[in-house]
Amino acid sequence: MTRPPHIPGQNARPPEGSIPAGVDEGKRQFAAGYYWEAHEAWEPVWMGLPDASSERALVQAMIQIANARLKLVMGRDKAARRIADIAQVHLDEARGADGADWAGREMESLRADLKSDVH
Repeated sequence: MTRPPHIPGQNARPPEGSIPAGVDEGKRQFAAGYYWEAHEAWEPVWMGLPDASSERALVQAMIQIANARLKLVMGRDKAARRIADIAQVHLDEARGADGADWAGREMESLRADLKSDVH
């Protein structure tokens, strides 16, 4: 993470395959403010999980939380709110999945930031 976080339309995407897949990798990226990169780390994990599983719903929620954070960074508050609502639906489906507590805390933080961003 020596380069700046990728912001679509503002800087170049990282090279294809440069972001390792994995839940923990995505969490590291997310914690450092690399929201696009977190999404990229989590997407292969999500794709490999069984349909209609709480684990898949959890990773989908994590991806959407990262997407909403990225939209906030980009100044697209309305899009961030819409995506946060989608993330909440997936998080509700993920109750009891390992890691749901982490996503729940991030969702609370996102909701607080969305409320404070109201103009």
